[in-house]
Amino acid sequence: MFLITTSHRASQRTRSFIKDLTQLLPYSVHITRGKKTLDELVLEAYRRNLHYILVVGEKHGNPSVIWIYKAEWVPRPFPPRLIMTIKILGVKLSRENPNATRTYGVKTINVSVEKCIRDDCYFLGDLLLSVYNEHISENPDLRIILEDREGYTLLKGLNKLNRVTGPIIRILRVRKI
Repeated sequence: MFLITTSHRASQRTRSFIKDLTQLLPYSVHITRGKKTLDELVLEAYRRNLHYILVVGEKHGNPSVIWIYKAEWVPRPFPPRLIMTIKILGVKLSRENPNATRTYGVKTINVSVEKCIRDDCYFLGDLLLSVYNEHISENPDLRIILEDREGYTLLKGLNKLNRVTGPIIRILRVRKI
């Protein structure tokens, strides 16, 4: 579903974050950016039949923003279209959480927006629901929880045993374009 990469010359923490993000977002692939341009990323997404590109930017070595692009290639690859910008307040990597587990073989997921209050939370929930529409289930292998807190939105993944999987992300703002 998602091709996940970093901005150019990413820190080790940001590279670890995209590996964790791949655990949180099933059917996703992370690649090393290197010197690839956005157009080359669209071609990479085309080769892997992925429709969205997530580019993680950083500030002072920490993930600070996620740009989500829609990759379109009919009748030929087009330049990617920016559809959403997510401003990150902070992340907790799975290696920093002693209770975190890895989830393998995820076939079904559920996106919970029950604790959303702000539009930012709903925008992100709508995107995830539309991307994973055909994999949504009431008894999922993985649940993606979105909930509004005091001044930010929390995003985390839970496996069947209600244990945290992947990173825990505190989101300051979501801008839909």
